[in-house]
Amino acid sequence: MGPLFSLLALASVFGGIALLSYTILTERMYRFAVRKVGVSGGDSRQIPSIALRLMFPMADRVAPYFSKIRWPRYKNRTSVNLQRAGIGRIVGVNHLLAMKAFTALVVPLVLCRLFPVFLNPALFLLGGALGFLLPDRFVADLKRSREENLLAALPGTVDVLALSVRAGLEFMTALQRIVERGAPSALRDELSIVLNDIRLGTSRADALKAFAARVVIPAVSSFVSVLVQADMLGASIGPVLEQQAERMRVERFQRAEKAGARASQKILVPLVLFILPAVLIILLGPVAIQFIYGKQ
Repeated sequence: MGPLFSLLALASVFGGIALLSYTILTERMYRFAVRKVGVSGGDSRQIPSIALRLMFPMADRVAPYFSKIRWPRYKNRTSVNLQRAGIGRIVGVNHLLAMKAFTALVVPLVLCRLFPVFLNPALFLLGGALGFLLPDRFVADLKRSREENLLAALPGTVDVLALSVRAGLEFMTALQRIVERGAPSALRDELSIVLNDIRLGTSRADALKAFAARVVIPAVSSFVSVLVQADMLGASIGPVLEQQAERMRVERFQRAEKAGARASQKILVPLVLFILPAVLIILLGPVAIQFIYGKQ
């Protein structure tokens, strides 16, 4: 049992090194490797998560075999989460299932190698279950990080839109300038999709509604609903953008105040358990020593 686990753990390490080498190839060598190996998926270097990026070449090879698995509820939910995480165009549900199978096998083997107690069948199965859930955790972290990035960039972008429209630009032109000249962010990518949808013939209201459906953030949904309502009523969009920019600035300050209040509460536990005892030892230690040994 011991040599077998050692051999499997060693094979997993070599496999990880090979995948790591694959991901850091130069552009020409990368294309050559894709052509020779036969990987047919998207460019894995666009995946923000390093762990998902390392597993993608392997997952892309075996993903077709997982398309036969019928798990409709999980597949529908995961497809939405992948889109919200910003990697839905590269990583599909079948890719994620392949990654889950890979981590369900590798994680318990690595744990058995590092901690022999995991040779226990119950703990081995527990490690496999944790490994099976690991890719979903990576996707959830990517989704949360992307939504935070988008929410942080929204007030400034709406400010720029309001100023551009107030300066005389049409809404579409102002949106195009933000997409072309704005800093790379999740919001700019989403606005680029909105702009492309409008250019392909989708109405502005429908393109904005699709944007809100992809993102699923209350602030974005509220912003889109106000714009759609102004578009339906034929109202001028400039004042609407200015009001939304002002409201978003206030909400941003409120979120910052809430985050500061939560941080003060979170720091209370380490302050009481670690910092305060050390301060008391430094201040009262000499006094206690003098009292114990009777030195004045």
